[in-house]
Amino acid sequence: MDKKAKKKVLQMIPYGAYVVGTKTGDGADHLMFGTWLMQTSFKPPLVAFALSEDSRTLANVRGSKSFAVSFLKDGMQEIAEQSVEGSFKKVKTERTPSGLPVVAGSAAWIECRVQDILEKGDH
Repeated sequence: MDKKAKKKVLQMIPYGAYVVGTKTGDGADHLMFGTWLMQTSFKPPLVAFALSEDSRTLANVRGSKSFAVSFLKDGMQEIAEQSVEGSFKKVKTERTPSGLPVVAGSAAWIECRVQDILEKGDH
């Protein structure tokens, strides 16, 4: 399969739109717009999220071994638009029990504890 065809096929895989919340090493909030989340197990409940290997979010996750994922609901497209501008400064947040930032008013959120980081590919 040629490279263009392979890329086109891979881009057909459906994905969602999420906001990942982490804490920096000095305790500041950090939010990132992400799309590569999947559930991997019901028992125990497990998910996998692909984070760019050079991202600040992955560095935060490596340090804290935790992150939160906010599930956006209909009508929250302005949050996605703000992420394109590179800023979540106007996004209102709430805290998970352990203090991670999540999007206020989102459809739902999950708080995740890192079990393993797989070092493969660019994410």
